[in-house]
Amino acid sequence: MTKIEKILNGKSGDTVNIIPDYYAINDGEGYKAAYKVYESDSIKYPEKALIVIDHDVPAGNSESSVIFEKLVKFSKKFDIKFIQAKGITYSILSNKFVKSQNIIASCGSHNSIYGAKGALGLQVGEDELSSILTNGNFEFKIPETVLVELDGKLKDESPIDLFINFLSEFGNEIFTNKVIEFTGDGLNELSKEALTVLCSMATRTGAITALVNTDPVGDYSKKEKFDLGQVKSAIAMPVESKDSDFVSKDANDLKGQEFNAGFIGGYTGGNIEDLRHAASLMKEKHIAFGFRLNICPATSDVYLQALNEGLIDTFIDFGAQIIATSDRNVTLQGAGVVGSKEKIITTGSYNFSGCLGSDDAKVYIGSVDNVVRMSLDKKL
Repeated sequence: MTKIEKILNGKSGDTVNIIPDYYAINDGEGYKAAYKVYESDSIKYPEKALIVIDHDVPAGNSESSVIFEKLVKFSKKFDIKFIQAKGITYSILSNKFVKSQNIIASCGSHNSIYGAKGALGLQVGEDELSSILTNGNFEFKIPETVLVELDGKLKDESPIDLFINFLSEFGNEIFTNKVIEFTGDGLNELSKEALTVLCSMATRTGAITALVNTDPVGDYSKKEKFDLGQVKSAIAMPVESKDSDFVSKDANDLKGQEFNAGFIGGYTGGNIEDLRHAASLMKEKHIAFGFRLNICPATSDVYLQALNEGLIDTFIDFGAQIIATSDRNVTLQGAGVVGSKEKIITTGSYNFSGCLGSDDAKVYIGSVDNVVRMSLDKKL
């Protein structure tokens, strides 16, 4: 059986009844599901639900404040754990709650991140999440799985280079509406961070979710190989929408292009390993005049650890701005927004038009190395 078949105790094509171990609601996705069931007398398994305020921190407009107020009331009425300004939902759940074989449901599109821990993360719609809140379960048709064997070893490239190369190689055809299962000797060559980043971004291929399986035995719809040794420093190019095909270029191809801003953060670039690496590249240096750099730790725990290690001091001396722990991959107001026709390079997970405020701004995704390099010269 494939990994998802084992977890759900069924075969591909079967419709199964799922009782999640956790379901998350935040101010970015899923809060409308809470609105729909607010008038209920009770909800099922409130101890499994978590409300996380992680998108607009602090609230940047009246709409965000209203969402916050309603979620506070929902939390109090049903005695649901409420987590405010502690960081990104995915990172909080991964670090503090999720264990192997767990099933996690939310409206978030990167629930595949939990696959790095051997858990099953599933994206659900608002109606499904409402049903989970009310009844504690939902129905799900088990999809086919594509097995991806990882071999070789990364050279000096980062986890962000890894996912950019992976998404560029496979595109949106092979994995659409399927599960990706990562296996192979290459798993032993990847850090925990690299595997987490790869799993979190796997759904950008159109996949439903991703899982890690060190002992694959089952009927797979297809088998693919990916050589970690071929990963190169790459930049993801701006796209029109979330659903656009992923396009990248070798980092060397962008040399000489001037940028206005940079961002280091997110569940792909805001962990303590990322911040340590960024600080090592910035020590005793200063940001280029006119360039703006925001740094956003993925969680408050990471922020405190960075403070204790002196990393925040290094960032401030460099000339960067430190912003509150939050999910800044999509930012429509406040810190992190870019102006009309500006160009920004980010370690975040999105690069579609308008994701950082201005519809005509250009958003590129790159590694910590490339963001810092851009910060020093405004060019790669």
